[in-house]
Amino acid sequence: MNPRTTLLAVGEVLAWWAALVVLWLMLISTVYTLEWVVGAGAAGIGALVARAGRRAVSHR
Repeated sequence: MNPRTTLLAVGEVLAWWAALVVLWLMLISTVYTLEWVVGAGAAGIGALVARAGRRAVSHR
């Protein structure tokens, strides 16, 4: 992969991660440190799955 492709991939994952963290924060009532850690981790996994799903659909 060239640097531009890598940068776009990282940007896409970060955008998905940020969107999912915001959604997580909107859905919980109180924000504790443990919830931040769990939410950030779940959003990271979700971001990677979203990118993989988008790539799988777009390469048909």
